[in-house]
Amino acid sequence: MVPQSRQDGYTLIEILIVVAILGILAAIAIPSYQNSILASNRSVAQAALLDLANRQEQFYLDNRTYTTDMTNLGYPAGMEFSNGGNSAVAYNDNHSLVVSTSDARRYFVQINAADATTFAISAVPQLAQADDAECGTLGLTSRGVKAETGTASVSDCW
Repeated sequence: MVPQSRQDGYTLIEILIVVAILGILAAIAIPSYQNSILASNRSVAQAALLDLANRQEQFYLDNRTYTTDMTNLGYPAGMEFSNGGNSAVAYNDNHSLVVSTSDARRYFVQINAADATTFAISAVPQLAQADDAECGTLGLTSRGVKAETGTASVSDCW
């Protein structure tokens, strides 16, 4: 009887099956992960809009009018900038103010309109967050009306 040598290792078919399974898992997991990141970053916009609305209400209590200037609401003058004619500030995904040119910015939060009795504010997605087609730009008015420009419903985005 001739002794048979034992072969260790994997066959090409086994390796191809593993690669195919990993490819399928990656095709499912990566978009799901990216969508969860976009959704979690929306909390930045929501918190920033609610903070801005609160500051507007406090300004109204003190002055009997709303303002279009973010510095009047206590935002640092070095952080405030003009975005399409609107007074705005930029936030990163850690809920912190950043300069408008920062690569960490996720939203520009801006005052779209303000007068003696009403205001409208919005959070415009920036950089990677701009891929958020579900919710897009989030908005809030002095009456508490919430809005979004994406394909999802307001309740899904807020």
